Amino acid sequence: MQLVLWDIDGTLVRSRGGRVSLTAFMHALRAACAVELTRDPNGRLVYPADVGGKTDPQIVLEILVEHLGAERAEALLEPFGSAYLDQLLEQRAALAADLRVLPGVPEALARLQQLGVCQTLLTGNLEPVARLKLACAGLDHVFAFDLGAYGSDHRDRTRLVPITLERVRAATGQVPEHVVVIGDTPRDVACARAGGARAVAVATGSYSLAELAAHQPDVVLEDLHDTDAVLEALLGYSTHRSQSAPIV
Repeated sequence: MQLVLWDIDGTLVRSRGGRVSLTAFMHALRAACAVELTRDPNGRLVYPADVGGKTDPQIVLEILVEHLGAERAEALLEPFGSAYLDQLLEQRAALAADLRVLPGVPEALARLQQLGVCQTLLTGNLEPVARLKLACAGLDHVFAFDLGAYGSDHRDRTRLVPITLERVRAATGQVPEHVVVIGDTPRDVACARAGGARAVAVATGSYSLAELAAHQPDVVLEDLHDTDAVLEALLGYSTHRSQSAPIV
């Protein structure tokens, strides 16, 4: 069994600039936690440092600890998640218009599906938010959502690969012999390494090809335009060859 674990934001989709998710995030902080993010002198929102690849619960917890202290922060994670999802559902049409499926994604997903590869998610998004985003992007028909791992499962991204492996084992009775994580941040690479999975990095998010390569993924791609190259990166062999002939 071959298992491909996809990140969402920056890997499958990106915002067109409408900032719908960010607006919903800020609304949820205000509504559920009474916290307002501050802005720097240039008007940019002040986040915790280096949020790329962190799970949403980890980001929220860091914000809440800074504003409210650790004792109150933990208790507000669940109310925040509910408020965030509610706001995104209210803005569903705007979210759908704002999300852009990245070039090459539909083709890669379709080819993997044709090959019988199990595709699910490994994402920092909360599970219902992940489902909503991919429904808005028209990609929800591809993924075995129940087998994936999400920020709502654990705030530490490096703990997510074992969660999805256990879900696959429980649902199918199989232990995948080939597991690959594909994402656009160094934390996706670290997550794959922690879970013993193949790591494929793609420079379609906020990190450059050189920045990702410095973290030594198994493969780093500039983008997902070349479907054959993407499949070779994910599966470890050319789909034009016998599947028993791995590339070394």
